[in-house]
Amino acid sequence: MSPSTRWTKTRDEERLGAEKGDTLKEFASMLDEPALRSTARLLILASLALNCRMGFTSLLQLTGLGKGSLSAHLDQLEKAGFLRLRRVLTIAGPKVVAEIAPKGLEAYEKYIRALEKLSSAKQ
Repeated sequence: MSPSTRWTKTRDEERLGAEKGDTLKEFASMLDEPALRSTARLLILASLALNCRMGFTSLLQLTGLGKGSLSAHLDQLEKAGFLRLRRVLTIAGPKVVAEIAPKGLEAYEKYIRALEKLSSAKQ
């Protein structure tokens, strides 16, 4: 292998390393948002991004969290503007429905893009 070929590979490797570093920095910046530092909240956000809205009971079953814990996670996501909670009166009684907000959908899409970049950078 000639020195110039070795140099080209090294530059390419440096470029790929820099791209990975940029992707990791972008991914880490998402986690600077306190509401997105929990796997449970990320699961809730992803579920709502895919379904637009879900009832409290459905989210309980999906996440496996307790009522109090799920309620606390939903409150944090609502305060951060990632979702909206509505209380709906039904024949069976009041029902809590969570709907993804535009900010939540944007955060989900950004999260997925960052994961895709990390995955492709790995290869």
